[in-house]
Amino acid sequence: MNEKINKPDNRLPLVFIVVLNWNAFEDTNECLVSLKQITYPNFQIVVVDNGSNDDSPQQIQQHHPEVTLVRCELNRGIAAGYNLGIQYALQNEAEQIVVMNNDLVFDPEFLTAMVETRQKWPQSGIIMPKIFYYDDPDIIWSTGGRTRWMPSNILLRDRQKKDSPALQTEERIDFAPSCCLLLTRDVCQAVSFDERYFFYYDDWDFCLETRKQGWQIIFSPSSRIWHKVSRSTQNSPKSLRWWKVLGQSCVRYHRKHHSLGLLAV
Repeated sequence: MNEKINKPDNRLPLVFIVVLNWNAFEDTNECLVSLKQITYPNFQIVVVDNGSNDDSPQQIQQHHPEVTLVRCELNRGIAAGYNLGIQYALQNEAEQIVVMNNDLVFDPEFLTAMVETRQKWPQSGIIMPKIFYYDDPDIIWSTGGRTRWMPSNILLRDRQKKDSPALQTEERIDFAPSCCLLLTRDVCQAVSFDERYFFYYDDWDFCLETRKQGWQIIFSPSSRIWHKVSRSTQNSPKSLRWWKVLGQSCVRYHRKHHSLGLLAV
């Protein structure tokens, strides 16, 4: 574990950024290089390596010695990786924590904008940025999640739209995908990501549990990031294991939060 940490700026909340890595140095490297360009002055970066079996942890240490590396022996999924990073951040006096995937790049003001949004919404516990496609940088991937009556009953808002004046308003939303979220310390002490989800639905579950305890989820339109989602491959064939894990997560979520009748539909 690398304990080299930048000198903090105590004028603003100390934010720990938790980045997940699994066998993906190129993506993680691009993400970390982009994070080094952000303007927010008081942050630390923690990379949680989720049981990589390649040399990406060593590569991260070599190219980014100032970053703290927390290693997990096994890949226990996104939720467990986030929880491990969150616990490290809490133990090191983080006031706010950003959890994120490693396939992202950032506008230099993205963290400043999210912290400012948090300050304006005192009941907020989760702040979400505006997320664009990496390969189509003018097109939005998501501005949050909305519900519908049938499974899958959560859909991404504003998907495949161009940015516009109509999408510049800070507002409460029901759900936020966990590829990048700012979380308050209070939320992280009260709510954990459910580690029974290996991937998918862990973020919807976390959002519901957070809202049940009275916190709000806020969309921050001035915070902009780009996500490596390939629209051309979203409908490509998936492995049997992928479908199995997706199905398990779907069943777990609906049994936990909805009626069995809705799941049957």
